Amino acid sequence: MARRTKEQAEQTKQALLDTALEMFSRQGISQTSLKSIAAGAEVTHGALYWHFKNRTDLVETLYEERALPLEGIFLDQLQAARQDALVALRDFLLEWFKLVVGKATYTQRWQVFYMQMGGACPELEHIAPQLSEERNRWRDSLGKLIKKARKQKLIPTKTGKQDLVVDNLLILIFSLINTSLTTPALCKGKKQAEQVIDTYLQGMRV
Repeated sequence: MARRTKEQAEQTKQALLDTALEMFSRQGISQTSLKSIAAGAEVTHGALYWHFKNRTDLVETLYEERALPLEGIFLDQLQAARQDALVALRDFLLEWFKLVVGKATYTQRWQVFYMQMGGACPELEHIAPQLSEERNRWRDSLGKLIKKARKQKLIPTKTGKQDLVVDNLLILIFSLINTSLTTPALCKGKKQAEQVIDTYLQGMRV
C-alpha cells in the first residue's frame, strides 16, 4: 500500500510540473498563481505545497526535470564529425531546431526559460547561474564541432576568433527557433530552417 502511495505522490508531482510548464509558457511565471496550477492539475493547494516549498522551488524543479536532451544529440553528431564536421554541425543545429519546435514539452520549456516571456522575474533570476552554465555547455558543444571542421580544413582557419563564430551560431539557432515560435509566418518550419542553416554554413566553407 505504501508503495502505491509513493507512486501516486510521484504522479501528482509530475501532473503539477506538466501543468506549471504549460501555464507558464502561455502566460508567464509571474502571471501564474500556485493556486491556479493546483486547480489545473486537479489537486489541492496543500498537495502542491507538499511537493514544492514555493514558486521558486517549483520553477527550479521544473528546470531540472524538463531538460532539453541536447547532449545526446551532440554526442551522436560528435561521432559523425569524424567524417565531415561541418555536416555534423549542420545536423546538430537542425536537430536542435526540430526538437524545440516539434515537441510541445520542449517548446514550452524554451518559451519559459529561454524566451523569458513576460520579462525578468525573481524565479528566473534565482536560476540564472544554471541557465548561464547550460548556455556555456551549448557553446562548448558548438566550439568542438567548429574546431574539428577547422582541423579538417573545411572552413578557413581565419574565419575570426572561435568564440565569435560560436556566438554567431548561437544567435542563428536562437533566432530561428524564436521566430518560428513567435511569428511562424516568417519561418515556415523545418524546411526553411534547413535552408537558412545550409546557406549560413556554406558561407563558412573553404
